[in-house]
Amino acid sequence: MIDLEHVLRRLTDPFNPESRYYWPLAAGAFIAIAANVAWYYWKQRGPVPPPERDLRPWAMWINIIFLIWVLVLLIAKLPFLTILISLLVNLAMLAFMYLYWLPPRETAWAREQRRLRYIPKPERRKRRRR
Repeated sequence: MIDLEHVLRRLTDPFNPESRYYWPLAAGAFIAIAANVAWYYWKQRGPVPPPERDLRPWAMWINIIFLIWVLVLLIAKLPFLTILISLLVNLAMLAFMYLYWLPPRETAWAREQRRLRYIPKPERRKRRRR
């Protein structure tokens, strides 16, 4: 049986370096920063739509700032609940960008690419030899 009072007390108690979750969370934040930077510089195969290419730096910097914020919360020894709320805010921002902001721009770009395929290209003029 789960003791709800114990779980709530653990979520609202201040984090301290003696906690067994403190150092794994701090190390995880640094590993996540490194993974974020690697994801940003990773070359994708094939053409990347410009809207997604434009969104990638925003997503990376939002994650980097969030992870630095998590480290500040750990140093300040705030309760884990504040870190959890910050995580939910970060995920909500990323979900907004990738589920609401990006799809209309990608469909507009795809529509423009289809339109450009049907427009005839100007023919090269051949020079007459004299």
